[in-house]
Amino acid sequence: MDVPEPQTVAPPRTIRHAVVSIDDLLPEATLATLFAGVLALERDFVPAGTHGERTDARRSLVLDPPPELVRPVVDLVRAAMPEVLAAIRLPQVEVAETEVQVTANNDGAFFAIHTDQDYGKVNRRHLTYVYYFNAQPKAFTGGELRVYDDILRNNKLARGETFQVVEPRHNSIVFFWARVMHEVMPVQVPSRLFRDSRFTVNGWVNRAPE
Repeated sequence: MDVPEPQTVAPPRTIRHAVVSIDDLLPEATLATLFAGVLALERDFVPAGTHGERTDARRSLVLDPPPELVRPVVDLVRAAMPEVLAAIRLPQVEVAETEVQVTANNDGAFFAIHTDQDYGKVNRRHLTYVYYFNAQPKAFTGGELRVYDDILRNNKLARGETFQVVEPRHNSIVFFWARVMHEVMPVQVPSRLFRDSRFTVNGWVNRAPE
């Protein structure tokens, strides 16, 4: 009687996704105009929601900004796409609209682990970008971005327990694949003043319909 040879199972493989960061994105005068414009619109910020409307998943304030206010960031994002997509090792795509919002994270703000690419609702989101800016001197702590690794097991991807940490550096921008799981760690703002928040211009580069 022949005894079948035991099958070997490949061990799971950790996949670390590329993250691209650029420092000193905006000239000082442009950044000052952006910061002043955001502070002037404080009353227009509203509590952020999530697709599942979970109350324990996110705490932050968001603004649908006037296009002219955030145009310097959006223009630089779109101009950087060929180099960023190559560095992040993603396919070059035809870029469609670029979604944008302004987020203010004050004391106690956070965003639990999530992905920006919901295949049922926002499946055209290809790349996530986050531009950081804040008052000088910086008046908050925390707010680090964690970008999680994936585990490849039996040709299927699942979130791993390891991650990269991105510090919210003033006047810097970070790009990563919209599908990647990530979270924003809790923010501490001792003064609780709006102007002392961790601010971002953030959004998504969408691919054109196929």
